[in-house]
Amino acid sequence: MVDFSRYQDGTPTTKGDVIYLTNVMKMPNGRMWTNSSRFSPDPAYKVPVLKIVIGDDAPDDSVIPTKMRDLPPLPGNWQSMLDNRLIFEVERGSAGGETEWLINGKPFTPNTVSTSLKNSAGRTPLAQQKKGSFNLWEIRNGGGGWVHPFHLHMEEHRTVMRNSRDVTRGDASHPDDVSREDLVALDPGESVIIYRGFRDFVGPYVAHCHNLAHEDHAMMFGWEITP
Repeated sequence: MVDFSRYQDGTPTTKGDVIYLTNVMKMPNGRMWTNSSRFSPDPAYKVPVLKIVIGDDAPDDSVIPTKMRDLPPLPGNWQSMLDNRLIFEVERGSAGGETEWLINGKPFTPNTVSTSLKNSAGRTPLAQQKKGSFNLWEIRNGGGGWVHPFHLHMEEHRTVMRNSRDVTRGDASHPDDVSREDLVALDPGESVIIYRGFRDFVGPYVAHCHNLAHEDHAMMFGWEITP
């Protein structure tokens, strides 16, 4: 529910006023932004995305709670899962064509479960998780100055570490890290560890970049939940 009765400065809107939802993140070449809403946005850069025309008054029966629901607590022993975490690194490929991106050095293959890089326990587990289990996954940006909003299907997660630092109490550069998310925000060269539950349906899932030009050129890997 959005209240369009007043502008941000408190002045009232009138019927017929036009408002635009705008993109203020300047990304001239698809590699990364040069200005963003997080770091010194360029006030002159405004790209209209959605046009909204103010219409007639409408009844509003919505109620905004005075306090949002608390996040479920992280387990006190989540650090004990670090050695056995699953690790996935995204990187630019050299093949060109439809396969411009690799995960752990391999191209996306449909119907194939990906394999983790070697973790601290010396294992390279398959990306298979038993239903009802919980685990840590690490998503690494392989470099090249790219940014990737990396999306993992099935269930939301909590970010616990970013660039080897505990961020369970927040990170000024990524204020969204304190919430439940379904995207891993990877700035250039970053590594993020997330805590995930696997409580829903068994079967195959995928993880992919939400930059559609990256997703459409094979920046994706398969994983699954087993009984």
